[in-house]
Amino acid sequence: MAEGEPEKPRNMKEMTLLEHLMELKYRLKVCLITIGVLTILLLVFPGQLTSPEELLYMYKPLVSLILDWINSMVRPQALELFAGTITAPLEVYFIAALIFALIFSSPVVGYEIFKYIDPALYPHERRMIYPFLAAFLGLFAAGLGFGLYVITPFTFKAMLIFFPYTGVTLPGITIMDFYTTILVVTLATGVVFTTPVILVLLVRVGLISTRSVERNRKWIYGAMYIVAAIITPDGGMFTNLILLGVFVGLLEGGILVAKRYEKRREKEEEVEEVEIPTDRCRFCGKPLGGRIFCPYCKRSQI
Repeated sequence: MAEGEPEKPRNMKEMTLLEHLMELKYRLKVCLITIGVLTILLLVFPGQLTSPEELLYMYKPLVSLILDWINSMVRPQALELFAGTITAPLEVYFIAALIFALIFSSPVVGYEIFKYIDPALYPHERRMIYPFLAAFLGLFAAGLGFGLYVITPFTFKAMLIFFPYTGVTLPGITIMDFYTTILVVTLATGVVFTTPVILVLLVRVGLISTRSVERNRKWIYGAMYIVAAIITPDGGMFTNLILLGVFVGLLEGGILVAKRYEKRREKEEEVEEVEIPTDRCRFCGKPLGGRIFCPYCKRSQI
């Protein structure tokens, strides 16, 4: 590539709108088939593979074994589960199978998304997006684990403290509320764990600065505590403070990483200004570096 020539996508094949739609249809078809097959397997495939005799009197599908594992790990022994309605167990059975199928099929779905968008990305976009995507997925997975292993058990144990104060002699919860609480708390914790990646990305593209984040720390921490209270509505102050402490550590780590990108961007802008002081975008005023399309506002200079 000649110096000053704008970067081009790796795949320069011109595709019509119909061809794009056909490819999107194929990718969606693969994803839906994968999710459907995994859902059926979770619903009907037996989890006991030790001996065929066990299947005759102890048949349990895979989704049931996964629910039993979550139940034994999260639910305190003093907390009883109730159906609530006659259809609640059936609803939980099918909804759980679909959710687990979505989780297990995520590598296939991610691969299909990658294959669809990757040819259209410019090299500089690919260099920026993929590291952030890897960090996003890693922190999201860590947040899911933290929410499932730490926050959710704390939430249910904290709920038991208030049962005697209200005259409840048999602590219990419906299965729909039980598994819904686990799902909401786990997913919300996973999303909040991605805060540093989102912060670094916003700083990297120049939408915000680390100075503005540091200047508004107290408001951000206050909002974080509110988010923690929403995620764990029955967890009590102790659980909220634990979650807030984790969020604060993640945010401060994100600020440190964002500062490195901020300094690197400032140095690049200084170099471009020294080398080509008059070569600037006529729309946003940023240095072009010999490009036809502005790397900041993406507008053509022709």
